[in-house]
Amino acid sequence: MGRRRAKAMAAPKKRPTLAKRFKCPFCANEDVVECKMDHRAGIGSLACRMCGVTYQMPIHHLHEPIDVFSEWLDDCEAAEKANGIAANDSTSGRYAGTGADDDDDDDIMAPSGLNAGDKKRAANIDSDDANVGDEDSDED
Repeated sequence: MGRRRAKAMAAPKKRPTLAKRFKCPFCANEDVVECKMDHRAGIGSLACRMCGVTYQMPIHHLHEPIDVFSEWLDDCEAAEKANGIAANDSTSGRYAGTGADDDDDDDIMAPSGLNAGDKKRAANIDSDDANVGDEDSDED
């Protein structure tokens, strides 16, 4: 008699890795913000390699690099609101710097006069159509 065959060991599940490099909110370049976690000192720091912007915050053993980056984005938004930049301000938002304004009278161009002959021809065609309709009514 033999022993039972041992079952094959299940492969350990791979843990998803979290990003350590992020997109800079100031210069908008991908993968240029690097996060360094110093758990002994309790400081998490971010630094952009392109524009040189830095950020530091106190951390504990449960913090991950994405937590430091998220906190930085939240602090940036809070600073923006504290400076009085509103969503409906004309200098910020979707159409900032496009020169979009609310008066339409400067958007209308003056007629050049090149199509003046076309309008006269169109008027003649319309009057001819009216005459044709009159002729049809006389035949009845």
